[in-house]
Amino acid sequence: MLVRAEGIPEPDRPMFTDLLKLFPGGSATNYALSVLRLGHSSKILTKVGKSPIVKALMTQLAEEGVGLDYLEEVNEEPNITLIFLRSDGKVSMIRRTNPILLPTAEDVSKMRGMFDVIHFASIPPSSVIYDEGARLVTYDPGPYASEYGGEKVDVIFVNSEEYKRLGSRVNSKLVVVKRGANGAAVFGDGVECQGDGLKVNVLDTTGAGDVFDAAFNVKYSTDSEVSEALRFAIVASAIKVERLGGVSSPSIHEVMERLKKSNAKINCR
Repeated sequence: MLVRAEGIPEPDRPMFTDLLKLFPGGSATNYALSVLRLGHSSKILTKVGKSPIVKALMTQLAEEGVGLDYLEEVNEEPNITLIFLRSDGKVSMIRRTNPILLPTAEDVSKMRGMFDVIHFASIPPSSVIYDEGARLVTYDPGPYASEYGGEKVDVIFVNSEEYKRLGSRVNSKLVVVKRGANGAAVFGDGVECQGDGLKVNVLDTTGAGDVFDAAFNVKYSTDSEVSEALRFAIVASAIKVERLGGVSSPSIHEVMERLKKSNAKINCR
């Protein structure tokens, strides 16, 4: 649920808004749609609570082409997030997460050897299982960053505050630090790259990190240089913040056209 508001109103002080809308979303959904629009296929491993609203949202995903083969409906209240969208495009979130709906390590283990690229989005590190048969395994812990204990992945995505808390626990080839308007950085595997952010008209930052992850993985998994993957991800996420909703990610054509016009500077050493 997305509402345009600077914050929660005081008791007995009504507030009016021009935006109060239900969007499909969640990190895995945002990521899967973004990957699809960037030219790759995607499937989601998840559990959802049975609800007419959730069913309608899942239908939208299926119609666009996201694979729901491994989606399981259970008799539980669905997860929901209330997002406060501020005038500068920044967001605050209040989440209701049902732990029963989170994929378990056992659920993940059943998928071993089935996928080229595996991305774990906003789930506890206890559910992150490394698949030696995959081309690329990545993890964006999101709200579970403080619980990360060194579970092995190829790439871990974090924001600046989360990066400070990781310390020596990192067990990945690459660490990607997302810095919002200030761009992003990649460390590890003999490289250190810094990428500047693009100047854009920010409307809504919801899901921008998920679009970044998807774009980076799409490029990096096809043997592109880290610098090119970083540039591609910065541009894709910059397009996203110009639009409402976490699922409003750009197409591959839109990203390629913006790349031709942008001056996304990447410095590596």
